[in-house]
Amino acid sequence: MNDKPANPPAPRELKAFQATRQLLSARFSPCGQFLCSGAMDQAVHRWSVVEKKPAAELELPDAAKKPAPKNAKNAPKESPVELMPLAPITGFNGWVSTIAFHPTDKLLFAADSWGKLVATSFEGETPNAIWHHAAAHDGWIRRVAVSNDGKLIATCGRDRFVRIWNAADGKPVAKHEHSEDVFVVNFTPDGSRVVFGDTFGKIGLLDFKSAKIERQFDASTLHKLSRIQDVAGLRVLMFLDEGRTLVAAGCQPKDGGFVEGGPAVLFFNIADDKLIRESRIGSEKDGFVHDLAWHPGGWLMAATSGQPGNGKLMFLRPDEKEPFYTNTSMANCHSVALHPDKRRFIVTATNRNSSGNGRPNSKDGAYPSNNSPIHLFELPA
Repeated sequence: MNDKPANPPAPRELKAFQATRQLLSARFSPCGQFLCSGAMDQAVHRWSVVEKKPAAELELPDAAKKPAPKNAKNAPKESPVELMPLAPITGFNGWVSTIAFHPTDKLLFAADSWGKLVATSFEGETPNAIWHHAAAHDGWIRRVAVSNDGKLIATCGRDRFVRIWNAADGKPVAKHEHSEDVFVVNFTPDGSRVVFGDTFGKIGLLDFKSAKIERQFDASTLHKLSRIQDVAGLRVLMFLDEGRTLVAAGCQPKDGGFVEGGPAVLFFNIADDKLIRESRIGSEKDGFVHDLAWHPGGWLMAATSGQPGNGKLMFLRPDEKEPFYTNTSMANCHSVALHPDKRRFIVTATNRNSSGNGRPNSKDGAYPSNNSPIHLFELPA
């Protein structure tokens, strides 16, 4: 008897909304009524999620088939959801590359490439900052994470520190100085520890109360010394199976400079620090897994970005080496966010005529900035 769960039908793209800036991270609010994203223009952009009508029950193609073309009979005539732009949250000094929502309070945490950390409201015409640190880190804050109970947040950055903060008032709780640039941090499900990863793919499980690293995991395949350049591939850390499995994702670099490498997902057993499985889920031009989301149906949703014009959305089960669904219709995907209804999700990508070559591409010599289409998808009920 085969107990392997059946793959769901392929998602259908409902609409692509045009953002005016390059987006770096995007998340739905826990209530599902807002979408926010950090951007390269020193702001957090906001949209109101407006239900125009109940989501249609679509006849979707099999997962093994290509997504149906837009003019197919089963394509929706109109998206049941609209993203209505709201005024952005400003006051940052650099790229807002990481954001996270509080699980219950109406708070958004955002950090920029200059080291500023902000806790702010996200509703209304002019959201208010609750607290902020102008220099929470010395330089780029790579990631902000929130504990499941909402009491703590964790940040990490290129200053080699992992810092723990009180979510309510921003007061420092603990810190850990590492030996290398820290790219990612996340809380264990019970919030008692954090896991963090550095330039060389070294991952540590830190009890921040005792300042003790309890376990270490080897993700060094996500690093390469290319001539004199350390190419750091680790971008995502998350827990599965109520904290029994650690997932590390990013890129297995081939060359530095104009980085080439393949997206990869590594699964570790927390109990014995051992690598369970390593899944290479793309070619050497597909680059990095920049973001992961877990669907309760039992699979990971991965957004990848590599060489100019390359970008993929892939669905991968933890016990399989190959994705069971791949979408190649988008360019350079940077984030994937699942709506609280578990049916809809968005992928932020990059406009296909982006000016990545450093040359003007218009007759008047202007150098148009990149922007990020927001692709809205729906899974079947």
